[in-house]
Amino acid sequence: MNRIFLVILVSIFIVSTASAQTTFLKKLKKGEKQTVVFYGASAAINTSNRVWVDQLRTRLERRFPEKITFYNCSKSGIGSFWATENFKDSVLSRKPDLLIFGFSENDAVTRFNNAPWYSGKCAEYMVDNLRAQNPDATIVLYILSERPLGQSAETRPELAAFNASCREAAKKKGIILVDYSVEFNKIYDAGGEEALKPYQRDGILPTRKAAQEILVPMMWEAILGRDSTKK
Repeated sequence: MNRIFLVILVSIFIVSTASAQTTFLKKLKKGEKQTVVFYGASAAINTSNRVWVDQLRTRLERRFPEKITFYNCSKSGIGSFWATENFKDSVLSRKPDLLIFGFSENDAVTRFNNAPWYSGKCAEYMVDNLRAQNPDATIVLYILSERPLGQSAETRPELAAFNASCREAAKKKGIILVDYSVEFNKIYDAGGEEALKPYQRDGILPTRKAAQEILVPMMWEAILGRDSTKK
């Protein structure tokens, strides 16, 4: 499939899934308390990388004071194998109303010896298990870059295929997909590696610049809608 056409399709999918008001937001507007669980790898937990997670939490708590309980259950250096094995203790035990998760950037690392379909199947497993506990839970799957640089590119030669399996899983399960790679691809296409480096700390992990300009705004819109992007 033509790459430009694929990017357009992905962009349309993101807009369509994020435009509808989430159950999470509806309940907050009714004054109901909600629990948020963030579940990812290094990009979501390392002090230098998790700026976007911390900023999202701050914005949510400011917008809905005393209504949000927030857990970051991410773990550095792992992928979907650890995530599925620990899903009950790390996620289900906290009974989330909103789950934000993503592991494909680590699943694709060659030392884990995973096939590309693995990310999508594990994502489906986690979605199914959360829905069995809470059918009304709002679930967001995120994808980071599809343009790893330097050593990160060497250790993730099939990253695009792993990301594709996550897109398929999100579509199959009807969950929200926040695909940051679309925006990173635009930056790369416009200015190459030098333009992308300020957004990817070690070749793939997000910087503060990425958090402020891309990650937080896109995630905020996905869970709260376009009318909330400036709040």
